[in-house]
Amino acid sequence: MHDILVAVVAMLAFGCIGLPFSLLLPSHRFLVRWALAPPLGLGLLAAATAVFYVHGILAPWTTMAILPIGGLALAAALLAGRPLAIPRRMTVIVASAIALIVIICLAPAWVGGYRFRVFQGNVYDHMLYVGSAVAYRAVDYTHLVVRSNADLPDPIFPMALWFVDWRGAVSMMLGAIAALTSGSAVDCAYPYMVALQLNMLFAALFVFTNVLALGRWMAAICATALTIGFFEQYIFDINAMSQLAGQPLFLLLFGFAVLALDKDRFGTGGAAVWRMIAIFAALIAGIFFLYPEPLTVYGPAIGIAVVFALRFRDSWQAVPVAAVGISGGIAAGLLLCVPLWSGTGAYVVRVLSQAAGETPDWWNYFQRYLFGREESYLDVIGGHASSPGHLLDACFSWPVEATVAALGLFELLPTSGWPVVLAVVWKLVLYGFVGMLLMNIAAAILWAWRNEPEMPRTRFLLGSIVGCLVPLGILATGHGWAAGKGLAMAAPMLFTLLVSPLLTGPKNPTGVITSSLVILCHLCLGLARPFLVAGHALPGLPTASAHVEMQKAALDWDYQRISSEIRTCKGLVIETSNPMMDNLLRRIAVETGIPWAAPKTMSWSSKSGQHHFPSGWEQFDCLAAADRLSSGDGRKLVDLAMEHTARDFLNGRRDNLEFGTKTPSGIKTTGLYGLETTPGGDLQWAGPKATFEFPNRPSPARTLQFRIWPMPVSGDRIGIRINGKEIFAGSPPQSLLSRSLDEFAGDETLRLEIETNAATHFPGDPRELGFAIRELSLRR
Repeated sequence: MHDILVAVVAMLAFGCIGLPFSLLLPSHRFLVRWALAPPLGLGLLAAATAVFYVHGILAPWTTMAILPIGGLALAAALLAGRPLAIPRRMTVIVASAIALIVIICLAPAWVGGYRFRVFQGNVYDHMLYVGSAVAYRAVDYTHLVVRSNADLPDPIFPMALWFVDWRGAVSMMLGAIAALTSGSAVDCAYPYMVALQLNMLFAALFVFTNVLALGRWMAAICATALTIGFFEQYIFDINAMSQLAGQPLFLLLFGFAVLALDKDRFGTGGAAVWRMIAIFAALIAGIFFLYPEPLTVYGPAIGIAVVFALRFRDSWQAVPVAAVGISGGIAAGLLLCVPLWSGTGAYVVRVLSQAAGETPDWWNYFQRYLFGREESYLDVIGGHASSPGHLLDACFSWPVEATVAALGLFELLPTSGWPVVLAVVWKLVLYGFVGMLLMNIAAAILWAWRNEPEMPRTRFLLGSIVGCLVPLGILATGHGWAAGKGLAMAAPMLFTLLVSPLLTGPKNPTGVITSSLVILCHLCLGLARPFLVAGHALPGLPTASAHVEMQKAALDWDYQRISSEIRTCKGLVIETSNPMMDNLLRRIAVETGIPWAAPKTMSWSSKSGQHHFPSGWEQFDCLAAADRLSSGDGRKLVDLAMEHTARDFLNGRRDNLEFGTKTPSGIKTTGLYGLETTPGGDLQWAGPKATFEFPNRPSPARTLQFRIWPMPVSGDRIGIRINGKEIFAGSPPQSLLSRSLDEFAGDETLRLEIETNAATHFPGDPRELGFAIRELSLRR
């Protein structure tokens, strides 16, 4: 329920703030005006939250509470003289549909659990956003500066101070929503991202209805497919919160730029000018505070659409009003950026100059889906082919697989489990499908060019072509990462082109079928996502799921449990070599107000962090670790291991602990060769001597049970010692051996040694074998 609360609170806040702006538009010229409210409200809230926080005017959560109230009051004033008729049946249908989409978007978190939702494909960006949200929630800006400049600052505060000038508004809003809903920033991050994702639904519905002139039902279906389909999932799965927030605003900016040259669309005279100023100011401010980078993609698209519009008399008649309204809106939007210019206008200059000078190889990971589903065909073509046939297969497969993946249809690609003949035939089918789709797109746009050049949707489609070509131009300069990001930024325009055969001209059956299949595939992927993440796969970032699993392996990411245990501490010592868990624990500690200490670990990609041992850390009473069963120094242990069998035994929650055939986490062993599964059961070979060491507190073991497999071995005697005292010596036992451990109940630890008097060598096996363990367990 808390996830739904977070999503609803966020969407209501966005919608209430943006509602007055949507009401400014003439109802007889703009359909579904209400859909404009949430994305515009998000942009305005981002700008206000950042400016108020940095200048010490209002805390983020206060801004989140006050602005929606102001938006509702202003909307009530606008409606006072002209009540708005709201059809009840349609309202119920729309609300139910939105609720269903919210559930669909939240379901992966519920199915995948903590292990999935803690982060998806990009832990570094995610922890940056969440960590900054924790800092903005914990302290005001003045104290943020003070803590960042302290002699030994908590690393989370300097990072958050730096992030203020690098799209920090999105984290400020996350911290505010966490405060309003009484949740942690870590836990609120997923439903907050869902709320950001849902803004694309509203933006797309508005644009598809008013610019592309789709019917309401078809517009709703296409908007839903764009929202829950591959493109938005990909952005979600690379944990790009800022891009997720800013993407709908760019779609609206493009749409309104096209509509501004549609004569009398905004009305006439001064009223039209003021409407444009208000809308464009809100869009520009939101874009600069959230994510301005897509200007490089949408700028050329808007420019082409405007140039094409100026060929027609009606557009020229709209120029005076549009010029004043758009320029006034841009000026007003930039004026709103002045109070935090270092994080808006100056940020744009910094990030573009940095992108021009750097060529990071992150595309090898984040855009891996473009190189082939089961194999990187690009590497094969680049000179890593093992044979001429291998090279031929890559040259045949990569063009179609890259194209299909770029269209958001990755799930249609064959996997390595397919028979070769079937895979080849299917790829030929995909070649035919892509060919028909592209030909019908070209035919639809050509028809629009010839028969309805003055229509807004024609200008939008032509601009979209240019926008989608920009990533290719960036790629030609050698900036692979920027080109891949550009493709994701251009996704709404690409999706518009994919559905263009449904928009214009005499509906060609093949065009309708191919475009409908594209829409259906995106919808099906969104509906299938909860089932896909059950195995922790990432449908948006499909080829990176194995790597993400490696990042999360062997650790328990149940941050709710970890947080509840940390809340009882006076101080926390962090001991983990996993930098992702290290970052998570730091954020939990800061948000719960618990001081922490940790040795240096990797805090960012390819960079090392710093030691953080504040004064008095030796007295901290808790230790977070994954490979211990006790702290060894009296500290309370916060167990991070995924497997808690030994921990549960020591705490009295279970009466049996098997550690001979499968060693639980936290038990130190030597002389074992690993688990082997046989028809008769599991066994584990040990060398001539094997040792096991584990704590014996707080609930000591009472009995040791030992059984071996009746294998032919060279040794004829076995000795068993506990803490140096022999408890058995004699021939290898042929049945279950049981020994009391009552005399060791007062010992802090148990060190078990099992030794045979001769090593066994089997033909073809280089190992020195002693005995095969069938059972080795402690009982109470």
